[in-house]
Amino acid sequence: MALYILFVLLLIITIIVIAYIIVVNKKPPFVPKDGLPEYTPVQISENLSHIGNNWLNKNSHGLYEMYVEGTPFERGVINGRLAKNLIYTQEKIFVDEIKRRIPGRFYLFFLKMVSAWMNRNLKHHVIPEYDLEIYGVSLSASKKFRMVGPDYLRILNYHAAHDIGHALQYMNLVGCTSFTASGSRTPDGKIIHARNFDFYAGDEFCKEKIITFYAPDKGNKFAMITWGGLVGTASGMNLKGIAITVNAAKSKMPGGISTPVTILVREMLQYASTIEEAIEIAKKRRISVSESFMVSSGADDRVLIIEKTPYRTAVFNPETEQVICTNHFQSEALKNDEINIIQINDSASMWRYKRVQELLDRNNKITIDATVNILRDRLGIEDKPIGNGNELTVNQLLCHHSIIFKPGELKMWVAAGPFNLGEYLCYNLDEIFSKTDVIENSCNIISEEEVIKRDVFMDNGGINKYERYKDIRKELSACKKNQRIGQPVIEEFILLNEEYFLSYCCAGDYFRKKKQFSIAAEYYSIALQKEIPNKHERDEIVKDLNYCEKRIIQQN
Repeated sequence: MALYILFVLLLIITIIVIAYIIVVNKKPPFVPKDGLPEYTPVQISENLSHIGNNWLNKNSHGLYEMYVEGTPFERGVINGRLAKNLIYTQEKIFVDEIKRRIPGRFYLFFLKMVSAWMNRNLKHHVIPEYDLEIYGVSLSASKKFRMVGPDYLRILNYHAAHDIGHALQYMNLVGCTSFTASGSRTPDGKIIHARNFDFYAGDEFCKEKIITFYAPDKGNKFAMITWGGLVGTASGMNLKGIAITVNAAKSKMPGGISTPVTILVREMLQYASTIEEAIEIAKKRRISVSESFMVSSGADDRVLIIEKTPYRTAVFNPETEQVICTNHFQSEALKNDEINIIQINDSASMWRYKRVQELLDRNNKITIDATVNILRDRLGIEDKPIGNGNELTVNQLLCHHSIIFKPGELKMWVAAGPFNLGEYLCYNLDEIFSKTDVIENSCNIISEEEVIKRDVFMDNGGINKYERYKDIRKELSACKKNQRIGQPVIEEFILLNEEYFLSYCCAGDYFRKKKQFSIAAEYYSIALQKEIPNKHERDEIVKDLNYCEKRIIQQN
């Protein structure tokens, strides 16, 4: 029997390896040799470089800004040349985070094989224009990561990271919040469209985001938030006044990859001039996970949500002056779907929805300042303290980016780090795209008079305490059986975030590993009295508590 099982495992691994070899032998798009320009960035200052009219700048707030124009392959090559260091940094962070979450060479090898198999058809779901652009970017990819795969296929496959990440929602990788206000809810009646993009792949991953301004040879000019190596996005706005943000809905683990969500958003930004055109583009693309696309139009003051599963597309058109989107569907077609009901009942999605509703209703008028305050809110429903970092809060202190659009004025505000605590910097797209060929030593494209000041949490010591809390949490998690952490440190850890259930879980885990089951049980019991974001985490705590209680009985 054991030999039979071993044979089956070897057969499965062999099949996966063969599949991987087939996948990695897929060729990049054809580009004639005379179509391979040797673009070399010109360094104007420490933070500013350019290639022709294209440029990359690191502003005084630590955010990267990039302008790219031209044909698909040109855009990709220029993007790659300008952002080469950022592509390397993001890939290193991404690979290191995977290694941290999945320790062991065998498991990493197996993940590599499985990912290659799942992404085997990805190339066929990316339109030729973006395939060329991705190939152009990949020419600047680091050779250091070739153990993951060839440069082109790596960069191509990273575009599906968001999709895989939100299929693994039990790992708390994705839990976004977005909302709009308009009409009588805003001072001038114009739409305000805001979001926190809570896609988490480690603190370092959040730091080097890029605000990219695209002037493609076809379609609309647009701005989007992205990172090194990614030509897609989860948040953006075009010069037609169409703003789009995405929120993950509950999905099963995809058996294969279709059009990556970030690529679909990019296509809508580039080619949709109206909400109807955005809907048509969304309908003709198949995606492998479930997603909500909040779309606002400044031209006709409309907001709706396109809800997509791998098999259906529905439109939620509430025609109300405030619209909220978290991580569950709301349309008549999908709201009663079994997996959506599970998401509503067992996750943090409805909690955050109700908290945003509560905060919106408190404001007579939703201004930009009021919007920022909502995005930064760290309390539970009815202002209950539930701990910093809790997924039940709007501001989970982990967002990759936070952004506010005013599509009727072609303005957007992007938060400087850390997370959404720094200044919200204002960009006027109409002004920026009218002066993109002007390269100066400063290259200041921020509308300084409309910058929103940073959160008080940055100045009152709150962020330092939270960083200390995270450091101790890592220390507790990494502590081995033969290591000890002093009781004063554990007490400090609890006091730094005493309303957060996870503080007590981590302390309980530490003492359970030390076989001090009575102390561990006490901490788990306290954790169960706190606000816990989802059923999965509550069940795990109950399981750990039951284990400790059984061991206590055995010891006695």
